[in-house]
Amino acid sequence: MHHRHLPHVRRSELTSGVLARLRRIDTHGHSVLSLYLGFDPSQMPNLRERQMQANSLLEDAERRYAASDERTHTERMALRDDLQMVRDLLADEQELAPESAQGLAIFCSAPAEIFEVVRLPQPVDPMVAVEERPLIEPLVELAAAPGRWCALLVSHRASRILMGTRAHLGEVAGVLDDVHRRHSQGGWSQARYQRGIEVETDEHIRATCALLLERFKRPAFDHLIIGGPAELHHRVEEELHTELRRLLVGCLEIDVERAAPQDVLLRARPLIEAEERERERQSLGRLEEGLAPGGHGAVGLDEVLELLNEGRVQTLLVAHGFAAPGFVCPSCGRLSTSESPCPLDETTPERREDILECAIEDALDESAEVVVVRHELERLLAHAAIAALARY
Repeated sequence: MHHRHLPHVRRSELTSGVLARLRRIDTHGHSVLSLYLGFDPSQMPNLRERQMQANSLLEDAERRYAASDERTHTERMALRDDLQMVRDLLADEQELAPESAQGLAIFCSAPAEIFEVVRLPQPVDPMVAVEERPLIEPLVELAAAPGRWCALLVSHRASRILMGTRAHLGEVAGVLDDVHRRHSQGGWSQARYQRGIEVETDEHIRATCALLLERFKRPAFDHLIIGGPAELHHRVEEELHTELRRLLVGCLEIDVERAAPQDVLLRARPLIEAEERERERQSLGRLEEGLAPGGHGAVGLDEVLELLNEGRVQTLLVAHGFAAPGFVCPSCGRLSTSESPCPLDETTPERREDILECAIEDALDESAEVVVVRHELERLLAHAAIAALARY
């Protein structure tokens, strides 16, 4: 098949900055193929199943879009080229096994010179779409998630590093040092042998923490958990770099060499939820102070959207699962719950089934903190399902 000029593949981790850039992409009126692949280990444990998932979605897109009479011949040919480009990309097995990622979002449009692969921190529902803009709604709540987690597992002879989110952890590195196992010897030789074991264990811990610091400089994480035998927890913590030690949330006992990532996540769940609860409590406390006379708090969809339109949101608080319809001005991007013409430019607004997605995108675009409240839900709902703290 003849291919037009292929744009360079741009690769990135999902961040608020990447989301904002995707939102601003100018497609010059060309259609964009958006493909989402989820790599949940319990459902997609091997490359063959991932490849089958991708092929099925691409075949579905070819039937639904590339053969549609609603598109011109040129548009259908361009889409077939895009589909083939994505197939060629995913023919490389490494693309379907991205390090520390639990899914992929792929956006492709050769005419608009768009070819982007975004590694996702947790699985998504597989889907495919062809629209005038990249389909980024599935990325919104992922980008607003309360940070990335790292579990550093260290025993006397093995180390593992797992990263991910509150929902999924994936293994990204492992270290197996040849540290002698303890065994029983008598007298003076046992004491000397024991000291040798402790020295080698210290070296093993030091090398592991150095490896973690190296990884911290690349795909950064926000929270750290130490796992392994209880007698090593303090030694590992002492060896951590200061920048990493300040991210430490807690420790847990676990079999370093045998525990599956799902087991680690299950044991880490209480620590993760405790950290989330504390973050929610602090944010709700600031909100309640801001709702006092003379404060900078706002509650309810209309008030919050107005703050977002003014670019004044410092913290956006949203009840988990909350959704509401609304409108967006296609000219200036103003958000509203009213279908009246935009007061700034008289443009007729476009309806959105869930205006909250747009609100979160705007907040992330403004570098605001987004808190999706899960644990302190009743406390937030006592005010409203959505609230915000203003910058001034």
